[in-house]
Amino acid sequence: MDIRNRNSIQAVKLNPPQEQAKPLKRERSRLLGRSTSRDGLSVLFSAICIVDVFGVFPLITLPKTIIDCGFYGIFVIVLVCSVQMYTAILLGKCWKMAEQICPNINRGNRYPYSALAELAFGKHSSRYVTVLVDLTVFSGGIPNLIVASQNLQLLGQRLTEGTFDVSFCYWILVLGTLLCPVLWIGSPKDMKVLCTVSVLIVSTVFLLICGCLLLTPGASNPETPASFETNLPLWQTLLLAYGIVAFQFDVHPTVLTIQMDMYDKSKLHLAVTWAFLASLSMFGVIAAITVAKFGTTTQPSILETLTSSAPLHLAAGLVALQLCLTSAVSNSALYQHMEDCLNISPEFNYKRCVLRTILTIFAIVIAESVPRFDLVMSLIGGTLTGPLVFILPPVFYIKILHLHKNHEDALVSASFTNVVLSEESEEETSLNLAKYYEHKFREEFKSTFDISDIKCIDKNFEIIVCVIVILGSFIATLITTFLNFKNAAASYSNFTRPCIYNISNALLYL
Repeated sequence: MDIRNRNSIQAVKLNPPQEQAKPLKRERSRLLGRSTSRDGLSVLFSAICIVDVFGVFPLITLPKTIIDCGFYGIFVIVLVCSVQMYTAILLGKCWKMAEQICPNINRGNRYPYSALAELAFGKHSSRYVTVLVDLTVFSGGIPNLIVASQNLQLLGQRLTEGTFDVSFCYWILVLGTLLCPVLWIGSPKDMKVLCTVSVLIVSTVFLLICGCLLLTPGASNPETPASFETNLPLWQTLLLAYGIVAFQFDVHPTVLTIQMDMYDKSKLHLAVTWAFLASLSMFGVIAAITVAKFGTTTQPSILETLTSSAPLHLAAGLVALQLCLTSAVSNSALYQHMEDCLNISPEFNYKRCVLRTILTIFAIVIAESVPRFDLVMSLIGGTLTGPLVFILPPVFYIKILHLHKNHEDALVSASFTNVVLSEESEEETSLNLAKYYEHKFREEFKSTFDISDIKCIDKNFEIIVCVIVILGSFIATLITTFLNFKNAAASYSNFTRPCIYNISNALLYL
């Protein structure tokens, strides 16, 4: 009786009846559309959604970062992306185990990352993860706004041969104003269409840039200003590259939502692998041609390096469009979460417009206050993305793996107790006992030949790898954060003035 009572108590702790009976809040819309057995995402379309998250950044801004690192840049991008793929797959494994431990976790949950945190370590960790995800999503839109504005400035200069030269500082204001009414509408009704269009834009930009690189003479454009010189030691350059790569391939806030909408959730690792291979292949082709053509004279944006041409103009316009589309889509989930926190009705109303307008203005002010977009990417990637991508997934995996083992043990014990103590017919009881002892015999037979130890060895090896990733990422995050703040301070004093400084001076002379 003691064993039965103890197992019953353990089962209650793992899956409380009151939590099962508690009605879950019904969501207004899913990030990628509602998933059913008929309209769930395939592996191919899941990979397309992930490529949409990566966007055009790896194609236009990453080559300069990797080239500055020399041959070590190859090591940085391979290592960082491999770890990101691994931790994204770990999150998928965590969610599969979480569904077995707490079956109601997947019903109407718009914040799966936070739900994992709550299952593993309680509500306080869930709040921390929620704030971290919101900050990452909001901050991720800042470089989108800056780079899109810079492309519009470049497009105006190239189309008019320098006659129409409006600074990107003013384009930020224009884009923010144009995006604001779009953000009032709410969440997209059909994310599949938007994701497909976005990925088609990314593919088109890739082909246009490759064509421009092949047709451009192998010399830097004399019209392009010389790139800034940081004279940083190699180790600092590598850490900055780590932050930028982590930012540009950050899929973790979205990967669980994609998995929840898949036909077969166990195939998330295939979607993640194919998406990374697709984006890295496009980046690799552009980076190889860029190194051969321009070497270290490459500008922070690959579009600034190329000579004026019709394909370049089209590429610049498509880049601006894709970045704005990505910002509108990704920020929608953040806005909905804040509306939930403030109890704002899901229907269109003035409170939603006021909240989203204030957040858009805040994003514009931040975009106008930073001197360089690469510093923003490195700061976000090293400080905010680091914990979400490299530290929390293996920590959650180790904890949930332990909870899952306890859950399985409780189920086995409860099943055996029900077989022994239930009031079944004698024939059914004998059959269940036979099945139990057959299963027990097979386990003992496997253990005799050390076959069952293979699974244990695999789990222990995974835990060791997770601990290594946690320690290495924790150290890299601390060093990169300190380095990013140091470089940001140096940029304000030694390099380019931020836009807000130039705009305020211009307003004073009006």
